[in-house]
Amino acid sequence: MAIYRGPGGPGDATADAANAAALALQYASQAATQAANAAGSASSAQNDAGGAIASATAASASAAAALASQNAASASASSAASSASSAQAASTASVNMANGFSVTATTLSPGSSATSSYNNSTFALTLGIPTGATGATGATGATGATGSAASIAVGTVSTGAPGSSATVTNSGTSSSAVFDFSIPQGATGATGATGATGATGATGATGPAATIAVGTTSTGAPGSSATVTNSGTSSAAIFDFTIPQGATGATGATGATGATGATGATGATGPAGPGVPIGGTTSQVLQKNSAADYDTSWVTFSSLPSQTGNNGKYLKTDGSAASWSTIPTKLQILVRAGTTTDVSLANGYLPVTNRAGSTIQVSIV
Repeated sequence: MAIYRGPGGPGDATADAANAAALALQYASQAATQAANAAGSASSAQNDAGGAIASATAASASAAAALASQNAASASASSAASSASSAQAASTASVNMANGFSVTATTLSPGSSATSSYNNSTFALTLGIPTGATGATGATGATGATGSAASIAVGTVSTGAPGSSATVTNSGTSSSAVFDFSIPQGATGATGATGATGATGATGATGPAATIAVGTTSTGAPGSSATVTNSGTSSAAIFDFTIPQGATGATGATGATGATGATGATGATGPAGPGVPIGGTTSQVLQKNSAADYDTSWVTFSSLPSQTGNNGKYLKTDGSAASWSTIPTKLQILVRAGTTTDVSLANGYLPVTNRAGSTIQVSIV
């Protein structure tokens, strides 16, 4: 696991990987130089026939060694790149943690156990710390110096509006108080009992003599009230009277007939007055047409049917014409259901026998 030691500082994992890669490249460069030198030696050996084979063999060995060194350098460079990538990831995680790291502390009840939790995604550390037990009471402090004596005085006293609240304000200081009072006016009390009659005062000086005079006298409408008003002053009164007219009295007794006066001259004929209408013919009668006064007219009275040969009959009408009808001499009476009997009338009367056995006559109308 890579360890973050701070960006760019000594021992930084990223710096270590870079140094390893540079060292591997240095080794590869040296191996390449040695291979070049070996190739040069092989070229020089060609001029020497006797040492050509030996030089070629040595050059081949040197080239093989250079190739091995180059492979080793490539492996070291790959390992260094992997270490650098891991170091970069660790560095990024460390930076994120440094930027998002937070601590929250919660006070627990006294006597409970402390708690802690950590969130790897939000880098939040939560601590629960119990409240400590209450400490022992400390020693009583020394008595303070004696303060100066305070004073209290009454300032203003004012009357507030009825129904308002009473107030007391200090217009002085805490050691020299001046209390200003505002006391609301009380509501109006109930009327008290009548006091005792006071002593008779001294007789006053004689005032001027008052005068009274009658002013106007007028007649009021019948049934109204009589009034008297003073149109003057209290010491010179002028009374104006209004007297209602009395109700009309009862009609008096008829007086004695006076002597007949002389006949006056005949006056002119006046217009026709209301009454019986003029006109009409023989046998007509005067008919009242409505309830209005003088609404009458002459009409022909319907004559009765001839009375000859109709002795003992009565007159009846069908609503449009009158005729004589014979009075029935029998009355049909229902005795019981479905049975009738005829009772003869005697001179138009129904004979009925009472409980005493006497016969009474009941007329039929």
